[in-house]
Amino acid sequence: MGTSQGHEDLAEMVNKLVTDVTTYEEALGNVVESFEEMKDEMKVLREQVADLVAMNRSLTDTVTALQAEVKELQVKNRTLQRQISVGGGDDRPTRVDVQRPAKYNGTRDRRVIDNFLFQVEYYLDLQGVLGDELQVKTAAMLREGDAVAWWRRKWLDIQKGICTIDTFDDFQRELKTYFMPPNATRHAYQMVGELKHTRSLQDYVRAYQRLMLDVPDMQKQDKLDWFILGLQSWAQSEVERSNPETLEDAYVVAELSARATLTPSSRRRSPTMEERKGIDGNRKMNHRLSVKSK
Repeated sequence: MGTSQGHEDLAEMVNKLVTDVTTYEEALGNVVESFEEMKDEMKVLREQVADLVAMNRSLTDTVTALQAEVKELQVKNRTLQRQISVGGGDDRPTRVDVQRPAKYNGTRDRRVIDNFLFQVEYYLDLQGVLGDELQVKTAAMLREGDAVAWWRRKWLDIQKGICTIDTFDDFQRELKTYFMPPNATRHAYQMVGELKHTRSLQDYVRAYQRLMLDVPDMQKQDKLDWFILGLQSWAQSEVERSNPETLEDAYVVAELSARATLTPSSRRRSPTMEERKGIDGNRKMNHRLSVKSK
């Protein structure tokens, strides 16, 4: 009896194990099938990614080619516009004879550098120098001394692929980076704050105007405020009383105040005809008296 029950229990356990094994085999089969499906999906994704990379490269090449074409068209357009503006036949205007700017010698002065680059840009425009390469070469010829040595080194770097100077804007940036004094802008702002009206008012106005060329990015209100703060108390009161809205307005008020401070006695005046006659008469009388005394 006990033995029979034990056989039944054992048989039930075996059947359960067989059932579990069958279930696990089915589950494992499903996992394998899912893994195979995932592998197929990953393969498809890799192919799609490869297609996108190839498409991106193609688009990049296309954009680069289009940029080059646009650049070339811009050069041709400028050339065409100049030809149209010049015209032809008997109405063609005489070519302007433009003097070359003075050569830059490497002076590390912000105002000298800015003035030089401004003159070169103006010269290139008036002479009709078109094309980035020609503009860079023309600007490079307008230098001497240390500036020539700097350009020789830059030219070697360009040939080695260390740097690129393709446009006149690139040329200006590289020149300023090397020759512009460090903290030039900060120094210019400091000079504005230190400038004071100690001599004539006209001298102060002229000096302030020159400094403004070195701080083109200064806020308009700051330019006006610093100008007023540098004035002597009497001039400051005159300018503040007029409540100028712009720096130019303050210049005008200051100039008028300077003229108003000139007294009539300080101005040189030519003698009138009557005064001249009186002077001549006195001279003759004095001469007669001196002759008689002898």
